[in-house]
Amino acid sequence: MSEDPTTLTDLRRALSDLESRQAAGGTGFFARLDAGDAEETSGTGSEGAVGSTESAEAGPGSARSAQGVPGAGPSAGESAGTVPDEPFADSPELAEAYAKAKRTALNMLAMRDHSSTELREKLLRRDIDPAVADRLITKLERSNLLDDTQFAQRFAKAQRESRKLSRSALRRQLVKKGIDEETIAVVVEEVDGEEDLAREVAEKKARSTRGLAHEVRERRILGMLARRGFSSTICLKVTREVLAET
Repeated sequence: MSEDPTTLTDLRRALSDLESRQAAGGTGFFARLDAGDAEETSGTGSEGAVGSTESAEAGPGSARSAQGVPGAGPSAGESAGTVPDEPFADSPELAEAYAKAKRTALNMLAMRDHSSTELREKLLRRDIDPAVADRLITKLERSNLLDDTQFAQRFAKAQRESRKLSRSALRRQLVKKGIDEETIAVVVEEVDGEEDLAREVAEKKARSTRGLAHEVRERRILGMLARRGFSSTICLKVTREVLAET
């Protein structure tokens, strides 16, 4: 097997500015590491590495049956007339569009959780009038069918468990979902066990590279951890410890 010409010195140097490169959304060096490795290509990359699929992102308890989605009436804490069930009474065309949008939105929510931004964007892609989409999003939020904080918590938990993503990777994904910075900060702060998770990822990669040269194994483990968004300190520490054990 031919080795990647990248040296360990290059890799360690690149790791030192990993956090700033990730914050800027860059991939560059790390995106090229082990490009032919099946494990990396299947679970890393731009949207693949830290992106979400419809099934993986839902999180525990997020799927709902059609019967599990409450009806459109005002919730207990919502005063009648604040956001009427069927607004746009003076415009039959908009009223019909609202009813259609509501059916579409409830079907989407029955499949999996959505953030308010994500749901709005999907409605707009279906040519729903922006005013109709905004009114419906407000209604769903007041009825507690949309809750960005709960969505972010479930999403982070699911991504952490299924994709072994670091805090920084989770942050980037939540930004993509349209979650506000304050909520992201709270949710990410709740995530713990960063080093333990990195070790789990490193141990798996170490097992799959047994028999290869030490430097090759080190480079591949470091690359895997870097793409998952772990800090340079954790990447180097965990890689050194895991290789010493295996």
